[in-house]
Amino acid sequence: MLPPHWRGRLAERRLRRPGAPGPAAEHVVQYLVSDTLRARKTDPTANAIGVKQADVFYRDQYRQYFSTVMGAFAATAPQALLAAGTRARGLAWWRRRRTVAVLVDGGTAAPPILVLDRGAVAVAVLLPPDGADEERLVAGDRAASPAGVRSVRERDHDGALLETVRAAVATGRLAVLALHPYDPDAMGLHVTLFGVALLDAAALAAEHALAPGDLAAHEAAANAAGRRLAFLVGGTEEIFTQCSQNLFVKHPVPDPGPAAGADGADPGAPLCSLDDLLARQFEALQVTVGFDGLPGASPRNGDIGRAAFVERRRGRAHLLIPYHPGNAIHGHAAKLWTNPYSTVVVSDDHSVRRRVTLAGRSWIADQAVVARRFPTTADAVARPEGPDGPTVPDPVYWFVMRIDDVVWERGTLAANRLDPGRAACTINAGGQGRHTKKPGYFAADTVEVYDVHRQHERERAGRPVDPAGTERRAWLAAVTDDLAARRAHLARIGSEP
Repeated sequence: MLPPHWRGRLAERRLRRPGAPGPAAEHVVQYLVSDTLRARKTDPTANAIGVKQADVFYRDQYRQYFSTVMGAFAATAPQALLAAGTRARGLAWWRRRRTVAVLVDGGTAAPPILVLDRGAVAVAVLLPPDGADEERLVAGDRAASPAGVRSVRERDHDGALLETVRAAVATGRLAVLALHPYDPDAMGLHVTLFGVALLDAAALAAEHALAPGDLAAHEAAANAAGRRLAFLVGGTEEIFTQCSQNLFVKHPVPDPGPAAGADGADPGAPLCSLDDLLARQFEALQVTVGFDGLPGASPRNGDIGRAAFVERRRGRAHLLIPYHPGNAIHGHAAKLWTNPYSTVVVSDDHSVRRRVTLAGRSWIADQAVVARRFPTTADAVARPEGPDGPTVPDPVYWFVMRIDDVVWERGTLAANRLDPGRAACTINAGGQGRHTKKPGYFAADTVEVYDVHRQHERERAGRPVDPAGTERRAWLAAVTDDLAARRAHLARIGSEP
C-alpha cells in the first residue's frame, strides 16, 4: 500500500475521470462505493450507481461561483463553521495534516460571512486584543483524561479561533459551512476558499471598493466586545449543497436557567463522559482535509443519541459514524484516503450547552470490520429499536476516529430548545431518504457548471481583488431581490413562537 499522501498525487495524475470536477481521490472512492453497492445487489452487472450519482451532483449542484440565492443564504447565516488543515508534517506513511475548526456566531446583527461578489468571500473574525498571550490561548490548559483518551484540554473560544485562522492563512485554504439553525427549511451550504489572507477592515475595503457603511455592524460588534476585527478573505473554489441540515428545528431560549450537567455538576466543567454527551446529540460537525490542504466540513445528523457513537477497543476510545446509501460525492472518505486525520465538533446548545472538539487518526472501515471490532455499535445501528427490533440495511462504510485529543471550550453556550413537533432529525446521513437535497434550493442552474481548467487559471492568478468595484457593483445589483426575499423569510421565522 502506498503512503496516503502519495495516493492523492497518483490519483490526480492517473485516476481522474475526464471532465469530472472535484479531487481525483473522490473519483476513486466513488468507484469503490459503486463496487460495494453492486456486490450487495442480486444482479452483479448493476451499473456503477455511485459514479452516476456523483456525475449528477457535479452537474446539478457543484459550482465555483455563487448564484444570487446561494449568496443571499450565506450572507444572512448567523453561524458559520470554519475549518482548515495545517501544513503537512512527517514522511511517507507518517506524513499528515491535522484538522482544526471553530464555530463562529455573529448573530443577525453582524453575520460572519460577507459575500463580496460572486467569486469572493470575507469571513469576519473577532480576534483577542493586542497584548493577549496567543500561544497560551491556543494551547489551553490540561485537564484530567478519561479512560481511552490520550489528551484532554480546556481553552477559551479564542484558542480555537486563532488556531483555525493560522492554519487557513498558512495553507491558503478555508472551508466555510453556512448555518441557519432557526430556519426549518434551511439546507447546508459549503464554501471552500482559495488564496486565503487575513486583512483588516481598511485593507478589505480598499481591495473590494466597499462602501463606508458596509462593515459598520462588524466594527460595532468588535468595539462592543473589545476585540480586533479582521477578515479571512479568499476566492471561491467550491460551492455546493451540503447534507440536509435542518431536519430539526431550534428556537432561542431567552431565560434558560441552569444547563443540564452530570449529577448536578457545574455546567462550566467538562462532562465526565463523552458517552453521556453523545447520547444527547442529533448532530456532529465533521471536518477532514486532503493531502493537498483542501478542507471539507459537513453536519452528520441522526436521531437523538444516534448521530455518532463511542466504543472502546484495546483501551482506546473510538468515535464511529455510519454512512448509509445516499451519499454521492464521498468527500470525507476521499480526504481520509489521502490524509488519515479528522476533527469532529459537537456543539450542544440544547442540553448541556457545551462545545467540545474531538480529533485524531481517522479512517474508513467496511461493515464486516466494524462488526468484528466494534460489535456494540454495529448492533445498535443494525437494530435501532433494540435487540428484539427489526434490522436495517448495513451502512456502505463507517467513519472511525481514534479519539486522541479532546478540547472543551470554556463557558456555556446560548440556549436553544428543540421544537417538540420536530425535535430531532429523521435521517442518519441521508440513509432513510426522507428528505432530499432539493437541487433547485440554491438555484444552482443559474450558474455555469464547474470548470476545472478555469479554476486552475483562477488559482494561478491569485486571490481575486476588485479595487475598482466593478465585480462588487454587478453583484449588489444582481443579488438585491434574493437578499430581500431571504431577509423577509427570516423575519417571518423570527416572529413565530
